[in-house]
Amino acid sequence: MMIDYVELRSKRNRGWPWPEDSFGLTPMYGESGWCRSCGMPLDVQTGPLVLQHKGLTAKGAWVPNWQFDAICLESSLAERLASSFELEMRAVEAPGGGAIDGVMQIVVPSVGRAWFDRDQLQAKAIQTHGSAGSRCDDCRRWRWLPLSFAPMPPPFGTLPPLGVDALTLDVDIAASPEWFGDGWNCFRQILVRRELAEIIAQESPRDFKVNEVV
Repeated sequence: MMIDYVELRSKRNRGWPWPEDSFGLTPMYGESGWCRSCGMPLDVQTGPLVLQHKGLTAKGAWVPNWQFDAICLESSLAERLASSFELEMRAVEAPGGGAIDGVMQIVVPSVGRAWFDRDQLQAKAIQTHGSAGSRCDDCRRWRWLPLSFAPMPPPFGTLPPLGVDALTLDVDIAASPEWFGDGWNCFRQILVRRELAEIIAQESPRDFKVNEVV
C-alpha cells in the first residue's frame, strides 16, 4: 500500500547563513562539494548548516533563508520526532564553529532516479517560463526552472504528476533527484510522511502548512 505523503510548504523563512562567499555551501558540502558557477551541491551534505545568531528565533520548526532544502528544529521537537521517525539530524552551528544551543537540522536525502516524467517537466517549464531550464557549463548538472506542487505566484509553475519512484517511497522524508531553480538558487522537491508533516505544521503554524500532492 502506498504510504501517504504531502508537501510541507514553507510560509516564511527564519535565519540567515553567514554572509561569506559560498552562502553557507562550503561548510555544508566542502570546498569541492558545490559548483562555483551555479551554486548546486554536487554530493550529499557532509558538514553543518551555519546560521547567524542575529534574527534567529529558535522555536518550533522553520526553513532558513537561502537554504530552502533545510528544515530546522528546536532541540525538544527534534528529540520528539527522532523517537518516532527515521530522520538524519545535524546540529546547526554558529559562525566560527560550535553548535547553536537547541537547534538541529533535518538532512533530507534524495531518493529515487526520477520523480517526474522528463517530457512532462519540460512542457510545464516551457509553459511557465518559455524555457525548460539549463545545464551548467562547469558542473554539467541540469536544473529545471522553478515549478511547484500547487499553484503559487510567478515565477513558479505547477509540477506534472508524480511518477513511480515518488509514489513508492517508504521513508519518512525524501527529496527529489531533480533540481530546480535559477541563478544561484537551487532546490529539490520534498515529500514528507503525512504524520510527520502534520506534527511539524502543528508546532509551527506560522512557518508551515501541509499541502496535498497526490
